[in-house]
Amino acid sequence: MKTYKGSCLCGFIKFVLSGNPSNPHLCYCHMCQSWSGAPIVGWVNFPLSSLTYKSGKPSLYRSSKNTQRGFCPHCGSSLFAIDDNSNKICMTISVLTDKEEIIPTSESFKESKSKWITVCLPSYKTS
Repeated sequence: MKTYKGSCLCGFIKFVLSGNPSNPHLCYCHMCQSWSGAPIVGWVNFPLSSLTYKSGKPSLYRSSKNTQRGFCPHCGSSLFAIDDNSNKICMTISVLTDKEEIIPTSESFKESKSKWITVCLPSYKTS
């Protein structure tokens, strides 16, 4: 089974994920923009049970009624979002060591996308 390693900016939090990544996508919603400080956030889902922390533990912020977002308590790196009672964790693609292997294939909240952003997504699905 393929594993994916990742960490926050300062390296306090290090983790490993296994299993098949799903729903790699780009999000332009105002909440993701404010949380990340970026106009786009790349996301990918993994089974929650596949997440193992090798060092550190993230802090959580309840960003909406049903969702919490994880971040490093030392450097503030945005790491993941998780919906209450979900068996999946939605990781930011950029915190993964093998981020080039995860290719977003769709976009969400395109109505919030800045007019100056042009994105060319592949027309094929990856696993």
